[in-house]
Amino acid sequence: MSTLVVRRVNSSRDIDSFIRVPAELYDHDPHWVAPLHSEVRARLSPQRNPYFQHAQAAMFLAVRDGKAVGRITAQCCELAQKYQRPGDGHFGFYECEASQETSAALFSAALQWLKELGMKRMTGPFSLSIHQEAGLLVDGFHRPPFVFMGHNLPRYQQDFLASGLTKEIDLFAYHLDISKPYPERINRILALTNRDSNINLRNVNKRRIRQEIGLLLEIFNEAWEDNWGHVPMTDAEVGDLANLVKRLFTEDAILLAEIDGFVVGFIVVIPNLNELTRDLKGRLMPLGWLKLLYRIQFTTTGSVRVPLMGIRKQFQNTRTGAAIAFSMIDRCRQACLAKGVKHCEMSWILESNTAMRGILEASGSQIYKTYRIYSKALA
Repeated sequence: MSTLVVRRVNSSRDIDSFIRVPAELYDHDPHWVAPLHSEVRARLSPQRNPYFQHAQAAMFLAVRDGKAVGRITAQCCELAQKYQRPGDGHFGFYECEASQETSAALFSAALQWLKELGMKRMTGPFSLSIHQEAGLLVDGFHRPPFVFMGHNLPRYQQDFLASGLTKEIDLFAYHLDISKPYPERINRILALTNRDSNINLRNVNKRRIRQEIGLLLEIFNEAWEDNWGHVPMTDAEVGDLANLVKRLFTEDAILLAEIDGFVVGFIVVIPNLNELTRDLKGRLMPLGWLKLLYRIQFTTTGSVRVPLMGIRKQFQNTRTGAAIAFSMIDRCRQACLAKGVKHCEMSWILESNTAMRGILEASGSQIYKTYRIYSKALA
């Protein structure tokens, strides 16, 4: 008889095992892209991830006969308690062999840890926060994930349901073939905008990237503050994001919209780095980092992702707000076409965000992936 043990991660060796759990599970999945091990390690590190300045987390490994066969995290975020629903704990990083016993044991460990902290519900998956990978992929397994988006085995949905988790809300990923022309309605809006608008579009100044990112997130927090799950980023998280932009992306990744010198909107467009890392299988050593640096500098991806877009509240649901949104989308589309990009993913969008969904669907975008957030009361 095999022996299953679920234990708390408490050593560097355990973290190595935690990071490597998916490798064998996805061995036959043609669409899985292994996250860079170094990036996952940094995300899980309290010393390197500013998330841990306002949150705590526990990592659990399922080990069968000495082999790691599953994993899960449980986490409690002070900011989520303040800005969202008090008593909600989170879980994430779920991976599991095809065993109901193992799945149940992993969820039990996460639930028990959250209950000991006084949590009343468990929601997720988040890896680790809502600003990182969120949701379980439940529809759209036919294409690889875009950068910083999740991918999982289809059977995980049954694992979640078997453990008593139910749907909380869906997150949509929209796809746009930017090589195709806009619908005529959008062309008319753009023509009017270009003729009459006082909207000015500009890229961020990389020499002032920290301040520019701070301004972007000021708009983001204002635009999203009433949305499900929104938690404002801290100064440390803003700095971490600024460093990521400087390290991996060019200054044209962020576009700001101004009216009379006042910044009223933004859009972030990043190359789909998963195209460049797919063959690395998560490893940057010994030569993977050289390959990645070369590819970032000298190659162009065929797809991009829009992870963030926002317009100040005073312009939302107005004709000017629509003009701002379509102007930013069109500028980015033209820049991407010039680089040979053909595909764009806009993700993720709350199913309840009807205003943004309307803008995306009017531009010709279509939902092609659905990620689901689940919840469960902790009895």
